[in-house]
Amino acid sequence: MVSNKANDDLVVKIQKIFDNIKNFNYEEAFFLSCEIMERNENGDQLFHEWVKSLVEFYSCNKRDNAIKFLEKIRPTKLENEIHFRIVNSLMCFYREVGNKKDFIKYKKIIYSYIDKVENVELKHKIIYNIANGFYTFKDYEKALEYSDESIAIGREKGIFNMDFSLSIMVKIMSLFYLGKHKEGHELKEMLINYLEVTGNINHKSYLEKALERFYEKEGCKGEKCT
Repeated sequence: MVSNKANDDLVVKIQKIFDNIKNFNYEEAFFLSCEIMERNENGDQLFHEWVKSLVEFYSCNKRDNAIKFLEKIRPTKLENEIHFRIVNSLMCFYREVGNKKDFIKYKKIIYSYIDKVENVELKHKIIYNIANGFYTFKDYEKALEYSDESIAIGREKGIFNMDFSLSIMVKIMSLFYLGKHKEGHELKEMLINYLEVTGNINHKSYLEKALERFYEKEGCKGEKCT
């Protein structure tokens, strides 16, 4: 019989794994996952393999290996949280390697199950990732649609994390690329004020860099891009 202390320790380790993933410390997340598996602390093999794929893709730059690995273990039906995380990662991997066809394929799969995602933060992240994917592939109308959906969930559920800020950034940049500069500028000022009040300087810098790329492409600067 597993003691309460063992269960508590496992919960703490799993939380640390997610904290490391959130902070892009994929190798540390993998080492913690290995500890769980080695000590037989009710470690989920599928969860461990998902963490391994993140290390392969982001830390080792073995992108093809990571994709093949997830394709091999991906579930045919999405029945629990780790299933959603695997398909979400596949969708993101394909976005990052510029494969629009397979991004769309996994977007359709995961979104068809979206109402079954019980973890609200994960649901929020998935929809942001969809918005970001469409933005990457320059489908700004769809990027706008899904960024609005992600923002709405964040506001309703009080999720004001990095994904929330990034969802607004996707909306801002999509508005600019669609020629809706007035709306884009208004939303940009609102977001900058919010980021300054909350002290999210890194988020502000990310937005400024995205805007610089847009201004450079359009051959204009700031408010002159109207």
